[in-house]
Amino acid sequence: MSLRLFRSKSYVGLDIGAKVIKAVQVERSNSGWKVTRVAHGPTPPGALKDGVVSEVEALAHAIQGLLRSGRISATTAVIGASGASVVVRKVTVGKMPEAVLRKSIKLEAGRYVSSSVEDSFIEFEILGDTEDGQMEILVVAAPRELVQTRVLACEQAGLEVEVVDVDPFATYRVLVEAAPDGALYEETVALVDVGAQTTNVSVVRSGVFAMTRTIPQGGQLLTEALSSYFKLEEEQAEQGKAQLDLRVLLNEAQPQENPPLRVVQPHVDDLVREIRRSLNYFQSQQADGQGSPVNRVLLCGGAAAMPGLAAYMEHRLGIPTQLVGVFDNPRFTFAGLEEVGQGLDLTVASGLAMRPFARAA
Repeated sequence: MSLRLFRSKSYVGLDIGAKVIKAVQVERSNSGWKVTRVAHGPTPPGALKDGVVSEVEALAHAIQGLLRSGRISATTAVIGASGASVVVRKVTVGKMPEAVLRKSIKLEAGRYVSSSVEDSFIEFEILGDTEDGQMEILVVAAPRELVQTRVLACEQAGLEVEVVDVDPFATYRVLVEAAPDGALYEETVALVDVGAQTTNVSVVRSGVFAMTRTIPQGGQLLTEALSSYFKLEEEQAEQGKAQLDLRVLLNEAQPQENPPLRVVQPHVDDLVREIRRSLNYFQSQQADGQGSPVNRVLLCGGAAAMPGLAAYMEHRLGIPTQLVGVFDNPRFTFAGLEEVGQGLDLTVASGLAMRPFARAA
């Protein structure tokens, strides 16, 4: 237990996406969490390439404008890292003291990191012992360039970066860890976060990360398909996409001719196929195939708001699929005036904002 009477830092969770930057501030409340500030702003075109910031000054300027428009006065940020180059993997190693593991973790991580371990930030968490006398650890690795360019952009925007978290961990913090009564700790759930350019798929079994994978497909692919086929500007294609409802495609008895839906359907099917492959891989890694299969999919992210996506995914996967935003959880309240809806796109930013509180507990 510690006394924190003179907490001087104020934190903002900053989710730097390919299309949109989201900023969230939270406070602890008696029943859970109070979201006190929310802000959205466009990511400068071309500012991110494969997760690495290629236009640091432009991104810094955008972050400054976002904080100003959202009346966010925080001086310290918690930011996220994600993408195909960010590795989150559960592995089994021989039992050893943590100090010894820390010295050998680069060698262990080198088996799973595609880039040079010398060019990566590597961390780990010891999960516990296995039945055969070994121990399980969760290894996290991210390219130094990806992390350092994001930190640099924030610093140029006037923010001190105290923590660089991993986006799937932030999602877990909101959807699983903060769930009422710890209801999801007894289940095996898949967290599917659909963004503009990528989709993060994580499997959490009994409250512990079992697998995380990034799929290089997201909502932008559907927008581009509509734009290309119907010769539309991107904004028009986005508006058209928002008016589609994938549930129409499930009425196989009375198929309806809907050209826009037929244009996006192959891309949605590709995404669902990759999600299924991820879940099948998870199941194949369970000892003798006896591990609990995924019994629920929690769907979030800005691109998950496409009407009917949850129902379509549930039909294709054969697994109950639930569209979940921050404010679907009764433990989260919003003190602002603007409309935030379910908060589907605020999961990562909110989870990042919660990180300092979790560390201080």
